Amino acid sequence: MFYNRAGLTALLGLALVALSACGGGPPPKLYLLVPPVFEGSASARADNLIKTLGISQVTLPGYAADERIATVSTSGVVSQLDDQRWAEEPEEAITRLLAKQLEQRGAQIVLREPWPRDYEPEARVEISFGRLLREEHGGASFAGQIQLLSADGRALLQQIPFEFAVLGESSGSREFFRAVARGIDEIALMVVEALLGAKTNS
Repeated sequence: MFYNRAGLTALLGLALVALSACGGGPPPKLYLLVPPVFEGSASARADNLIKTLGISQVTLPGYAADERIATVSTSGVVSQLDDQRWAEEPEEAITRLLAKQLEQRGAQIVLREPWPRDYEPEARVEISFGRLLREEHGGASFAGQIQLLSADGRALLQQIPFEFAVLGESSGSREFFRAVARGIDEIALMVVEALLGAKTNS
């Protein structure tokens, strides 16, 4: 097959446009989930009244498990930002921070599954999110449930639903991650208070 010079020029132009479209634009901004910073007073601590806890990896709905940040508009439409992303898998990041905040809130040792064979937690914690979204005007909204299980995982000790929002001071993605960190701390506090309450009543 033969092409004249004008045809070849057109083909080369189309190829260059395609290549620039594939590699064009700046790389996405990546955000890490770090422990919350509390101004004025530190996060409350329960003096390690819970010796050992075991936790499973948290579960997120599909849109929130994606590394792209999921944002909900005031009209309820969820969109994902290609240029604003988690720096790691959201479920992994949230589980790691949850373990840290459980220790900050009063658990002495928190291990994730699978843990050593001789490790005997006082209880197991499983958390599933039905909602984790960046709010259009800043902050994050949360909904889901906490399940507190016996050490062997066979008995349900308590089920705690949660639904709340953490307001942000701006609409930026960095503010979303600050709000998520504070929300995870709030969930850790719910867990510790429920376990301490069960100890008191037993």
